[in-house]
Amino acid sequence: MQLREVGMHVHDKRKALGISQAQLAKLSGLSRTTVNQLESGALEDLGYTKLNHLLGILGLSLDAKTKAKKSSALKMAAQTASTSYKKILTSDVLKNILKSGVIPDDFKPHVMTLLDETPLQLVVSAIHEASVETNTPAKTVLKHVSTMAKNLHAHRAVW
Repeated sequence: MQLREVGMHVHDKRKALGISQAQLAKLSGLSRTTVNQLESGALEDLGYTKLNHLLGILGLSLDAKTKAKKSSALKMAAQTASTSYKKILTSDVLKNILKSGVIPDDFKPHVMTLLDETPLQLVVSAIHEASVETNTPAKTVLKHVSTMAKNLHAHRAVW
């Protein structure tokens, strides 16, 4: 598959997830110009590691097909965020937090762990899954995540 074709898949998936080029650039550690050039077909070369990381953030494999899901991203993200805490964050509670942008006080540490320590690919997949399951635009869910990160003073700069 040519880089131009991969760029078209990246564009389609990014749009489906409600992520802007600037947000994808931040998440993947690339410049917005590089993301734009990839999507428009103007980019001549992008190293394997950078391309693979960008595709991973979007849940795509190198052949630009959606990776087969092994389990619920919401469930995995909730479990990851609950690892160090006595109270367990369930996938349903996480889904409601992502949908509404409202964090119950007893789950603020969990959400902080999610935003700062959980692998980005898993967080993006959980955002997408919450969007689909709650019929909430992905862009809205991502905006909630960004607001929560700001309010909680998350250390990960991508939000």
